[in-house]
Amino acid sequence: MTNTALHTAEIVLATPDSQHLAATLFEPGIDGPPANGLSVLVNGATGVPARYYAAFAQFLAGRGFTVLTYDYRGIAGSRRRGAGAPPPRMLDWGRHDMPAAAAWLRRHRPGLGRCVVGHSFGGQILGLDPQAGEIAAAVTIAAQHGHWRNWDWAHRLYLPAWWYLMVPGIVAATGRLPGRLLGGAEDLPAGVARDWARWCRSRHYLVDDEGRPLRPHNHAVRATMRLVSFADDHTFGPRRGVDALAGFYPHARIERLHVAPGDWGLPQIGHFGFFRRGMPPQRWAELADWLYAAATASREEAA
Repeated sequence: MTNTALHTAEIVLATPDSQHLAATLFEPGIDGPPANGLSVLVNGATGVPARYYAAFAQFLAGRGFTVLTYDYRGIAGSRRRGAGAPPPRMLDWGRHDMPAAAAWLRRHRPGLGRCVVGHSFGGQILGLDPQAGEIAAAVTIAAQHGHWRNWDWAHRLYLPAWWYLMVPGIVAATGRLPGRLLGGAEDLPAGVARDWARWCRSRHYLVDDEGRPLRPHNHAVRATMRLVSFADDHTFGPRRGVDALAGFYPHARIERLHVAPGDWGLPQIGHFGFFRRGMPPQRWAELADWLYAAATASREEAA
């Protein structure tokens, strides 16, 4: 039986540098709730395939949002490279892939208010989109300023060796960074892993190839943003690192939410738990309600 309450479509995104990315569009169906006039672009975490966010995207579509998920180049459905294409880099994920996904929504679903949900890396890159000023509301989940000094002392004992020696060494030996070292994510292509290590060694974190801070359009982000962190996310998204990310968006209206698993009646959440199918629907509903209210207020203010 066809589910007419939800419409899902597999699409292909074309990037400015002529690469192709796998993406999925989730929308309210003919028997579903009315569309609420807002889109949500889901920017995934490092090495996490778009399918991981499918249940969350379906939930948002059930609340009236138009939702787009996608795989960065070199990951899952976007693993294949075009003829003559250079090896994928993490820099390209933010500079080309994310803007291409946002542009698809702008072109094919015009008139929708623009929202973003960014998981980890996906919340760091909003300012790399030339149209970042269009964002009406954004929620970042465990997104952090990745410089190693933003971790606690126990992690600082080994993180310099990880970023300066181990990651470059593993990549040189194997041509990739195995996903099992990242909590079960996909293997990272060599260029992606090298960019990531280089950024985590820099006090500026996101930097260009000359080591200069990479903030081309961050000043244009004036959206209401909620930065969410979890008390048991020590390895990937420590509280201090999430706090520091606020500095990436100097003109945004920032709200901070730091959650202990027990606050939500859960034994653990960690870096990846919020998007798992087992997350209580109430938590996704709270995010949906917050996005709708924040985006609606931003659009009314701009009108």
